[in-house]
Amino acid sequence: MAVPYHLLKACGGIVFASQGTDIHSFGSNLEHISTWKYPLQVKSTETTAEKPAATTEPTAEVSASPTPEGPPAKRRRTEETKEETPKDQDATEEAAAAAPVKKGRFHRSPVQVANERPFINCLIATTDGRHLILTTGSDKTIWVLEHDGAGNLKQLSQRPMPKRPCSITLTHDNTTILSADKFGDVYALPLIPSSEPTSSASTPKPIPSRSATPSSSTTPGFKPQANEFTVHTRRNLRALENQRLTAEQVKQQKEANEAEKAQFEHTLLLGHVSMLTAITVGQAVSPATGIQRDWIITADRDEHIRVSRGVPQAHVIDNFCLGHEDFVKSLCILPGHPSILVSGGGDDDILLWDWLGGKLITRAPVLQHVKEITPEAEKVAVGRVFGYQTVEGETKVAVVVERVPALFIYTFSPETPLLQHTETISLPGNLLDVEYLQKQSKLLVTVDHSSSLIIIEGSTQTPAQNLPAGEDLKIEPQELQKLLYTTESLRKLSDFD
Repeated sequence: MAVPYHLLKACGGIVFASQGTDIHSFGSNLEHISTWKYPLQVKSTETTAEKPAATTEPTAEVSASPTPEGPPAKRRRTEETKEETPKDQDATEEAAAAAPVKKGRFHRSPVQVANERPFINCLIATTDGRHLILTTGSDKTIWVLEHDGAGNLKQLSQRPMPKRPCSITLTHDNTTILSADKFGDVYALPLIPSSEPTSSASTPKPIPSRSATPSSSTTPGFKPQANEFTVHTRRNLRALENQRLTAEQVKQQKEANEAEKAQFEHTLLLGHVSMLTAITVGQAVSPATGIQRDWIITADRDEHIRVSRGVPQAHVIDNFCLGHEDFVKSLCILPGHPSILVSGGGDDDILLWDWLGGKLITRAPVLQHVKEITPEAEKVAVGRVFGYQTVEGETKVAVVVERVPALFIYTFSPETPLLQHTETISLPGNLLDVEYLQKQSKLLVTVDHSSSLIIIEGSTQTPAQNLPAGEDLKIEPQELQKLLYTTESLRKLSDFD
C-alpha cells in the first residue's frame, strides 16, 4: 500500500514532505517540483538463485578425535534426507506461505524481510533553507541534503550514527547538528563534514557511548597462566593451544568492530539514563555572566526535561523542568518568546515553562478537547507541539495528537502569561504533521489517508491536487501503523493499568 506524507518542512516558498523513504518538494501552490529518493540497494534475485543448494547426501559420522581448532566434537546420529521433487518443493512453499507467522525477535514475516528499507523519522532545515537534515531509523543514518532554493535537493553526506537517532536539532549558528538517540546520548557533528576522510591514525577517536563496550586499549587481553613448558600432558597442551586460538579470534573480532565504527567527526556531549525523546536549543542571557549563550534542552521517557549548558560545557546541568507525570515527546521554544518552552507527551495537558529558571508557568488542557472529537478517549499522546507567529503578530501553538483526526490551536498571551485553547480544526483523517506557510499565512497539514496534503485558511480546507503517486512498498497495514504511530508506544506498561 502507498505510504502517506508524514513529515512536513517549509523553507521559504518551498515545502518538503517526506513519504516513506522519499522527500517531495512543492511550490507555493503545492505544485510538485522534484523528488529525492533514498539510494536503496536492491539485491538481485539472480544472486539468490545461483547459490548452491544444501547437500542432501548422507552425512558421515563426526569424528570424536580432538582438533586444534576446538574441543572434541560429540558423536551425532545422522539420517538420510530425501531429495525433494519440484512438486514437493511447491507444496512446501505453499504450506509455509499459508502457515501463521510467529511473532518474536527472530521471526519476521516475508513482507518485513522483503521491505528492509529505512523510514524517515526526523526532518529539519537550516534557518536559511539551504540545507535539509533528515534521519532514517533502521540504518541509524543522518543525511544532509543541499537545497538550491528552487526545490531541488542534492545529497552532501551520509553518516551512520552509533545508535538510532530519535530527535535532531541545530545550534543557532546552523553549523552543528545535535543528535539525541534512544540510548540517552547526545552527539554533536558538523553540518558540513570535512572533505578529507577521517582516519583513526590522524584524528583523535570520538568519545564512546556510555553503553558501548570498552575498547581493547582499556581492557587487558587474555593471558594464559600456563605455557608449553609447564603442562605435562597432550590434553593440556591441546587445551592451551585452543585458548590461544580463541584469544586471537577475540582480538581479530575487536579489530573488525573498531574498523566498522564511525570514521567521521562526532562528539558525545551528554547523556540521560533513559531513552531520549526530544531535543532543542535555547538561547538566553546567562544570569551568571550576562552573556548570551546556548543551552541544550533535552527530554526523556522518564518525564524529565533537562537544561544543560551548550558546548563546550554541555556536561554542566543548570536545572530541570519537572512537572510531567508521563513521558515527554515534544519540545518547542515559542517564536518571539525565547524564554518560554512548551512541552507535550503522555499527559492530559501541555505545559508552559520558564525553562531557564526551571519554573512551570501553567498547564493547558488537551484531553478535554480531544474528547469533543473522540468521546471514548481516556488518554492522549501528543506527538508534536509546533509554535508559529501569524502575520498579525499573534503567537500560536498547534498540537498534534496521535490517532486523532483534528488539529488543536492554542494562543499564547504574554501579558498573563497563559496558553488558551482557541480552535479545534476537524480533519478527514488522523493528523500526522503540521507546518505554517509564513508567506501565504496558511496552515498545511497531512493526514493518514490517500496521501493527502490539506491547506487550511480560516475555516476553509483545500486538499492538494495532482500529488505524485506514492510508491507501493508492499507493506502490511499493521506494519505501516507501527511506522507512522510511535508516540503511544513510549507509555510505560504500568500506565495502561
